[in-house]
Amino acid sequence: MTESLEDYLEEIYLQVTHGQVARVTTIADKLGVSKPSVNNALKELEKRGLIVHQKYGYIQLTDEGKRVSESVSQKHVLIKKLLVTVFGVSEPTAEADACRIEHDVSEETFSHITDFLAAYKPPRKPKTNA
Repeated sequence: MTESLEDYLEEIYLQVTHGQVARVTTIADKLGVSKPSVNNALKELEKRGLIVHQKYGYIQLTDEGKRVSESVSQKHVLIKKLLVTVFGVSEPTAEADACRIEHDVSEETFSHITDFLAAYKPPRKPKTNA
């Protein structure tokens, strides 16, 4: 699947999991793309069996769509967490970088990131006597 299609799928997932209704207009606004671009992506996602979408209607994830979108979203969240908590990258930069990295990271590397973050204990800050 292309990075672009993963981004659309992830956005649908985020909207649904935040109690919103996924719609073409909302997706277009969030991703900064045109409505025709969203419609083209939705057609492809539907062909792949990842969503159900009726013209001018709501967008729903299929079971497979939920599985794939959860995986993409989890990669994004954990990579961002790694960048912010371990490396001290700013939130906006970490967000943008995580969005790019999530598409290309191997399962092996992601597994190691997951294991590392599960075991990671941030260094304690020294107490100051003031």
